[in-house]
Amino acid sequence: MKVKAPCSSANLGVGFDVFGLCLEEPYDIIEVKKIDEGIEIEGKDIPLNPKENVAGVVAEKMLKDFNIESGVKIKIKKGIKGGSGLGSSAASAAGTAFAINELFNLKLSKLKLVDYASYGELIASGAKHADNVAPAIYGGFTIVNYNPLNVLHIDVDFNVIVAIPNVKIETKKAREIIPKEVSLKDMVHNLGRATGMIYALFNNDLELFGKYMMEDKIVEPYRGKLIPHYFEVKEKLKNLAYGVCISGSGPSILVIPKEEFQDEIIDILSSYYDKIIKTRVGKGCELYKA
Repeated sequence: MKVKAPCSSANLGVGFDVFGLCLEEPYDIIEVKKIDEGIEIEGKDIPLNPKENVAGVVAEKMLKDFNIESGVKIKIKKGIKGGSGLGSSAASAAGTAFAINELFNLKLSKLKLVDYASYGELIASGAKHADNVAPAIYGGFTIVNYNPLNVLHIDVDFNVIVAIPNVKIETKKAREIIPKEVSLKDMVHNLGRATGMIYALFNNDLELFGKYMMEDKIVEPYRGKLIPHYFEVKEKLKNLAYGVCISGSGPSILVIPKEEFQDEIIDILSSYYDKIIKTRVGKGCELYKA
């Protein structure tokens, strides 16, 4: 099975570890085939030890749980830069779960695939979070609840611009710098904005969605300092875009542009960062057809 596993943007400002958005590009290509035994990993610039690779960990868990005697060879063609804040590890984990489900006809639900894919995130970031693997599998906009795991999904369709600064931020490190406790005032503030964003999606109101997305008081003040010129760029774009936020743990910056200002937004981003991607909201993992 060959699977197209898309990138994703987590948090979306106020939705830390809960909100996620699937994007069409960039993406990984994950190819999984049966072998006699064991798990083999093939690819460039990735761990080849299955126990250290997110895809290998997911595969091992699924083969064990379903008493599958044959092994698998997983070939990973990375299109998503690691440490970019675009769900690179999540795409490989989600694509592997999706492919194994198809290859062995396990007939698992999307929710169960999210659960398996999140085992890969555990070794990638130290936390079994699902805010990237959920949109990678479901597509669109997702809301993750934990203990027990549940995913709420909303189909959305709009343009997105992503700027990728030439720095790498490790997810583990980005999680360590945010506060472990927050004030009741800030919690209420973020909760109000998060619920407002969901209301906005159901009313096709990108203006309100983006406005609330930009008003995080808990995570962004800390992570924004890790990204070159982030607050300066956000200030310049705030009247040209519906919303601007850090994508996941960064350094990528997610922009929801107002159509009439797309070119101007790209020009501003290009004056600060080398790589700019113009894309749309994606539909999740799917069988790959070249």
